[in-house]
Amino acid sequence: MTPDETLGRIVVWADGEETVRGLILLGSRARSELPADEWSDTDLLLFSTDPDRWLDDGRWLDAIGPVILTFVEPTALAGLFERRVLFEGAVDVDLVMVPVEAIDDVVAADGAMPVLARGYRLLVDKDGRFDKLSGLAAAADPRAIHGASPWPPALDEVANLIGDYLYHCVWIAKKLRRGELAVAVRCHNAYQGAIIRRFVEWQAEARTDGKTNTHYDGRFLERWAVPETVSGLAVTQARYDVADLARAILESMELFRMLATEVAKAVGAMYPSDAHGSIRDWVRRTLEAVH
Repeated sequence: MTPDETLGRIVVWADGEETVRGLILLGSRARSELPADEWSDTDLLLFSTDPDRWLDDGRWLDAIGPVILTFVEPTALAGLFERRVLFEGAVDVDLVMVPVEAIDDVVAADGAMPVLARGYRLLVDKDGRFDKLSGLAAAADPRAIHGASPWPPALDEVANLIGDYLYHCVWIAKKLRRGELAVAVRCHNAYQGAIIRRFVEWQAEARTDGKTNTHYDGRFLERWAVPETVSGLAVTQARYDVADLARAILESMELFRMLATEVAKAVGAMYPSDAHGSIRDWVRRTLEAVH
């Protein structure tokens, strides 16, 4: 089955299932900007009077098509879970199960309207519960998904995140020297990587006076980030290797300094160059022995 054929079968199933009262398509298959391509998944909100029925047992999916695997995981919306499905042909579908009585809470939740503002399609509405969505989504800022800070960020937020990054450069170096390579690599690639990504977003916003449409969690970064910054990201990830992590820490620090200096200036702050230099020199001396 193709993704479109799979979606069609899900709509038919939802129409015929009494406990399912609403079905909303969102994500790339519903938006006009950066629409779905052959690699896109299908994201759905399924509103039911008995959502646990569809979460607890995935055998109902056989009525839609051949299933390779399925599992359940929590979503970014507090208290809600989704059933993720991989149908034959690697057609992947994410079904967020929402209790009908929680519709208003979901609509009011942080991040819900910005997601719908990027585009959605109402596929099933048996009770006319979703008439208000159109106006609410139109009024939402699609860049505010999951509470991402608006541009410009508060000066204190920028300063605190700079301190967070520089502190963890020391922390990672200490873990590496102690022999905790796995912990150090994870912190550098994931935790520090997320901080760098935030400054990549802020840099793009700073250069366009907040008009850059950055996407949640680094999506489509290669399209909206500053090109030379995208090239610089190549040095930031480390292999599971002592010497390569030592290299990546120092090279990432220089990319971070460039990004954070520009962002700090844009919000009227100063980058702590003395602290950066002191930490860089300590990290370099500390890591010389691991090469």
